[in-house]
Amino acid sequence: MTNFYQPSGKFSPLSIVFFIIACLTVFPLLGLIYAYAIWYIPIPYINFFIAAGFGIGVGYIVKHFVIKMGKVRNPRLAFFFGLLGALVALYFHWAVWADLVINVAESYGTEDIGIAVSNISFIEVFALATQPGALFGLIGEINKYGTWGIGGGGAVSGIMLTIIWIIEAIIVIVPSIMGRSVDANKPFCEENQKWFEEKQLPAFVPVHPNEVVEHVSNGNIDFFEQLAKVNPDHNSHSVFTLYANATNENYLTITNQIAGTNDKGEIKFEESPVVTNISLQEDISNILEAK
Repeated sequence: MTNFYQPSGKFSPLSIVFFIIACLTVFPLLGLIYAYAIWYIPIPYINFFIAAGFGIGVGYIVKHFVIKMGKVRNPRLAFFFGLLGALVALYFHWAVWADLVINVAESYGTEDIGIAVSNISFIEVFALATQPGALFGLIGEINKYGTWGIGGGGAVSGIMLTIIWIIEAIIVIVPSIMGRSVDANKPFCEENQKWFEEKQLPAFVPVHPNEVVEHVSNGNIDFFEQLAKVNPDHNSHSVFTLYANATNENYLTITNQIAGTNDKGEIKFEESPVVTNISLQEDISNILEAK
């Protein structure tokens, strides 16, 4: 019978401690950097990429500091940490950004593009961050009048500005939560309380899901010995990720990367999952590691 790894659903209480620490230190810092970046780069289209980078940064902290160090083996909790982390970081961003609006000094530029010089007062930011009612009330007032426009037009405000803010929030939240459940679903040894060692093997030819499950179930080492390597830069290939630990348990995850071309003729790869965390016999694991 073929077995697949199933997370225990457990987590260390330290994960909550680590998350609180991140909420009080790293997330406010990321929010500060993000607020200043979009304030002094007055190009809305570029700001969307900055927002995505902000979300990726939050997701990185949640993945490595909260989930990995906090030993979170509960995919739902991992997803929640990613979502709440993004919301906390966004909240601190709003406190900083609103204070930048309050402290605007001079403006430079043309009718089409310009920069308003401003700097925050940390006391004011702290006051706004600790008084949600005052913060959201101020944001509501800013929404009525707006702070920027496009192409020399009037300031964007009201419903249109609200829609832009919602889109911005989604762009931040999505990369923060993306993959967090997968992180918590990776093999973890409950006996020694450690994550399995993760090893990515060289690129092989694409494989079929049913074929892999059948050969693993039957312990067919010939199939794995004969796997041919390919150049992953230009050819369709499969990515083998091997998980192993000191108790000689082994799991294997495989995805196919199917090569194609875009409208510009550039090679692009489409990811297709093959099998996730299938239990692997030690002799097959040794063969794959030898490759």
